[in-house]
Amino acid sequence: MACKGSGVQIPSAPQNFMKSFVLETKELLLSQGVIALIAIIQIRIVATNLGPEVYGKIGVYWGITALCFRLLNSRNSDLILMNFQNKDKNFLRSSILFEIILGLISSLIAMSLFLISINLKILDTNEIPFYILIFILSRVFLNTLEVFKGFYTHSGNLKIYSLVESVNNIVRFIFVVSFIIYNPRIESFFYAISINNLLVGVIVVLLLIKNIKSDDEQMSLQEYYSYSKSNFKKIRLDQAVGLIPQHLDVVIIGFFADFYSAGIYRIAKKLVEPINYIVVAFSPWMLNKIENDQRYNFRKLTIQVLFPITFFLIFIYLFFGDYLISFVAGNDFQESLVPMIILLLGYIVYFITFWTRHYLLLNNLILKHTIGRIINLAIFIISSSILISEFSFNGIASSISLGIISQKIYEVYVYAKNK
Repeated sequence: MACKGSGVQIPSAPQNFMKSFVLETKELLLSQGVIALIAIIQIRIVATNLGPEVYGKIGVYWGITALCFRLLNSRNSDLILMNFQNKDKNFLRSSILFEIILGLISSLIAMSLFLISINLKILDTNEIPFYILIFILSRVFLNTLEVFKGFYTHSGNLKIYSLVESVNNIVRFIFVVSFIIYNPRIESFFYAISINNLLVGVIVVLLLIKNIKSDDEQMSLQEYYSYSKSNFKKIRLDQAVGLIPQHLDVVIIGFFADFYSAGIYRIAKKLVEPINYIVVAFSPWMLNKIENDQRYNFRKLTIQVLFPITFFLIFIYLFFGDYLISFVAGNDFQESLVPMIILLLGYIVYFITFWTRHYLLLNNLILKHTIGRIINLAIFIISSSILISEFSFNGIASSISLGIISQKIYEVYVYAKNK
C-alpha cells in the first residue's frame, strides 16, 4: 500500500514478513532444494535400474536398520540444544563419545533383529548379507551428525549447517549413482551409502573438534549422561512411539504383502518427501526463533508463508503427479499415484503445523508431543490392521495420513491451550 502524497511506496506487512523469512532461510532452502533435486535424480537411477521388487527390498532392509538406530539416536540434536540452556562446561567431546556408544548399541540391536527375521523365515536369505553388516557398522559414525546439528543450530551458524547437509547428500548421490551404473545390484547401493556414512562422520567430528577449546572445563562422559538423562529419556520416549509409522510402513508391506508392493509404496513415499525437506529446512530457523522469542507469532507464519507454499504443492502433485512418477521412476511404478495422493494429505497437514513440535520442545511440553505420537501410533496400528489386507499399499498410505492428521490436531489443541 502507498502513503498518499508522499510519493513513497511502503511495502505491506505480509510482503515484509515473507521477504524477511526468505532472507533468513535462504541458505537452508537452497540446501534442502539441492537435496530434494538430487534425491529425485537418485530415485530415478536406482528405481529404473533395479525395478520395483529390488527397490522394495532396499526399503525393507533400510527400514529395519533405521528403526534400530533412530530408537536411540533420532533427534538427539534436540538434546544438545536443550543442554546448552544450562551449559556450564564444554560437553562436546563427551556428547560425541556418547553418540558413538549409542551407535554401537544400535548396531547390535539391528543385527539381532535381522537374525530374528531370518530365523522366522520373514526374509528370503539364510544369513545377514555382508553388505548389510558393513552398512550397519558405518551407520555408527553417522550418529555424530546429531551433535553437529544441535551445536550449529544453537550457534545460529546456518550457513555451515546447510553446507554440511548439502555436501552429505551430494557426495552420497555421487557414490550411489556411480556404484549403481557400474553394477546395478542391491549390494552396490548399500556399499555406496556405507562409504558416505564413514566420510560424513569423519568430516563432522573434525568440525566439532575445532569447537572443543582446551582451556574450557571439560565435562566427563559420566557427568554428561547424568546431566542429560532426564531430557534424553523424554526425547527417546517421544521418538520411540513415532518409529513404527515413520520407518516400519515399508517393512510391514514387505513382510505382509511382497517386495513389489513395498517398492510401489516406497516410490509414492519418496515423491512426497520433498515436503519433509522443506520442514527440515525451516526447523533450525524455527528453533532459533523460538529460543530467542517465546512469543513468536505462529499465526502470521502459517497464513503468510505456509499456506501459499501449501497451495503451490497441492497444485503440483494433483496436476503433474502422473507425469512425475513416469519421469522419476518409470512406467513400472504407475501404481504409486494413488498412495502418493493419499500420503500427500497427511504430509500437507504435517507441513502446515510443523512448528508445534518445536514450540512444545522449547516450552517443556515435549511429553505432550509424545502423547500426540502415541495417538498417531494407535491410529496407524488400528487402521493398518484393518486396511492392509484388502488395500495393500493404499491401506498403509491411508493409515499413515490418518495418524499424522490425528497427531497434529492434538498438538495444535495443546498449543492453543497453553499459548
